[in-house]
Amino acid sequence: MSGPSRFVEQTKDHLYKALETDDPDEKDFHLRNALQLCAWDGVADRTEQNDAD
Repeated sequence: MSGPSRFVEQTKDHLYKALETDDPDEKDFHLRNALQLCAWDGVADRTEQNDAD
C-alpha cells in the first residue's frame, strides 16, 4: 500500500478536532472515533496481507 491510508487521514482529523474543542462530550466523541479507526486500520492491514498470501 502506498501513502497513508484513509483510516490514517480520518484518524488525524478526529485527533485535531479533539484538540480544538473544550466540550468534553465532543472531545470524547472524536477520541473514540480515532481509536476505532486505528483498530479498523489494523484489521484492514491484516486482510490485505492475507489476500496477498
